[in-house]
Amino acid sequence: LDADGSGEIEPNEIADKYDASKAEDVLKGRKTEEEVLAEFLANFEVGGSKDGLVTKKEFLDYYERLSASIDNDDYFELMIRNAWHITGGEGW
Repeated sequence: LDADGSGEIEPNEIADKYDASKAEDVLKGRKTEEEVLAEFLANFEVGGSKDGLVTKKEFLDYYERLSASIDNDDYFELMIRNAWHITGGEGW
């Protein structure tokens, strides 16, 4: 994700990879893709610097918190692969 090798992920780098078009609120017309992306990016700012950048620690912390709420590892893998357009996997 860190396309420029800076050690931090910039919002545009996430926007290039994260597919907000399939979010339920976008599909139902309640939010735009940009609104969903902004909300997604805000998840990384918990306990860190609110600078719009995502550090490796912020990224890992977010997915650690998220994974704790999902009982099935295969489903978690599928969710991550779908969100980030990662091919492969054996899940669901």
